[in-house]
Amino acid sequence: MRNGPAPRETRATHETQEALKVRRGAVVMGRLSRLSRVSRVSRFYFDTALSSSPAALPTLLAFARPGHVLFGSDWPFAPTPAGQYFASGLDSGVDPGTLTAINRTNAEALFPRLAGGTPAPTSPRPLPARLRQSARRAAARLVFKLLQPGTD
Repeated sequence: MRNGPAPRETRATHETQEALKVRRGAVVMGRLSRLSRVSRVSRFYFDTALSSSPAALPTLLAFARPGHVLFGSDWPFAPTPAGQYFASGLDSGVDPGTLTAINRTNAEALFPRLAGGTPAPTSPRPLPARLRQSARRAAARLVFKLLQPGTD
């Protein structure tokens, strides 16, 4: 038995082992944070624009939270034939309940004000507030006319 500092190799080995433990912990923590990030991304809302192919749509429906997939077409940016192809893939590759949810129900849940087709409720604003808004609009129109002569 020796009473003194440990040999260099032993100290280096111990430090290396401690560093590996720290790195392994970081990897485990990194995995947890990645899972957390994936969970947060699954909360997003997704559309079916150019993603309703037989390979992509089931993956999207499995990944996204229920009610977070909406119909989309990417019109006018996607070519019409591509939009038609992916829309037909949506029509033929999904059960009727899911199709109804994607086409309408999920959007109505996201935008309940638009679901019933009723206009947004308007509350009468006090007269001073309406006058201020009217004066601001008139001032903005005047400034625009001064900056852009010849536009009416």
